[in-house]
Amino acid sequence: MVAVYVACLETTSDCIAAAERCAVTCGTSGDAERERCALFARDCADVGRLVEALMLRRSPYAENACLLHATACDDFADYCAKWPNEACCREAMNAARACAAACRACAVKEAA
Repeated sequence: MVAVYVACLETTSDCIAAAERCAVTCGTSGDAERERCALFARDCADVGRLVEALMLRRSPYAENACLLHATACDDFADYCAKWPNEACCREAMNAARACAAACRACAVKEAA
């Protein structure tokens, strides 16, 4: 049921938007480490878009995809944490952490 996914869909949308902003900012920074962060951002956003589609069509793969996205979000947030004084990194880290928690909770509800 899509209702199970409401919180996950909301945080995923926020996470994708923050990750895309981060990818642009970090990806054009000229700093090799921040450019690597942009790669994590793009992976997180791309997996997030897949998860959204699977949840919305009630795919049997949504639960596993949610867990994959939670992992991608955690990895992205950990990388963003290297720049706590950068507004875009802080925003992306917080969005990714919230998304990871919601995706894990959603996968548990779906499995139950």
